[in-house]
Amino acid sequence: MKRSLSTHPGESGQVLVESALVIPVMVFLILGILQLGTLHHARLMTEYAAYRAARAGIVNSGDCEIMKKAAYAALLPTLGPPKASASGNLKGRVDTLINVAKVHDAYTVGSQAAQNQRFQQVDLERVRVEVTNPRRSQLPTLFASYGSHMQGLEVDYDDIRNAQVIEANLLTVRITYFYEMRIPFANWQLHAFYMGREALNGLAMRGVNFTTQKVNGGSLTDHLEDAGAGQSPDHKKIRTLADSNVFAIPVVATYSMRMQSNLLNSGSHGPNACAVDG
Repeated sequence: MKRSLSTHPGESGQVLVESALVIPVMVFLILGILQLGTLHHARLMTEYAAYRAARAGIVNSGDCEIMKKAAYAALLPTLGPPKASASGNLKGRVDTLINVAKVHDAYTVGSQAAQNQRFQQVDLERVRVEVTNPRRSQLPTLFASYGSHMQGLEVDYDDIRNAQVIEANLLTVRITYFYEMRIPFANWQLHAFYMGREALNGLAMRGVNFTTQKVNGGSLTDHLEDAGAGQSPDHKKIRTLADSNVFAIPVVATYSMRMQSNLLNSGSHGPNACAVDG
């Protein structure tokens, strides 16, 4: 007796419907995991960049430009290909020392560096290096008081006259890396969640329809993006970037190290150019 292997007429349609429901969810989960993995990698590299920048700063009188170059060197594996390069079309690969040098130069040396360091759509640096200690408002008094014997041009890194100068010689560097997410679909979804994370709790009370992904007739994604745009000027800029399908998230890390060279009171070779109060 032969056993029939045929299925019921409706089973093939049921499988098709189930696949249509499950496959998009699975694809999103896979892409989301990949994007979260690269974002975690960017966070680790940002912490390393803060360390490298601080290390470069303490032995180079807090020179902002040198610290920025050190930060870019640490972040090269996550930056992607530069938009312009004197070496021609670079793909951003940093798997050899030659490629590392070419990509690093494209981001830090020459006329193309200024273009590569900023997003084309808005005036926003990809990597921001800031000195949070000593503070910007503290520097004039610091050089006038503890650098008086050096005509106010330097502060001894081993000055231990009191707690104020000892604290000032602890260089603290903050790196803000606007990491560009590149995994399709997952990038704009995660960006929208990041921008609107403060508004997510109240969405159910604001007319959101999770079935149609609409809020009061408008796009849920746009609603979340707009909710985050008012948090700071930087958030407003990354909201503008999202309109151009560039999805960047700020990743922040700080690192402190004791100075091993004198702080210089110089706009080009000291902390003045990148010191902040906040």
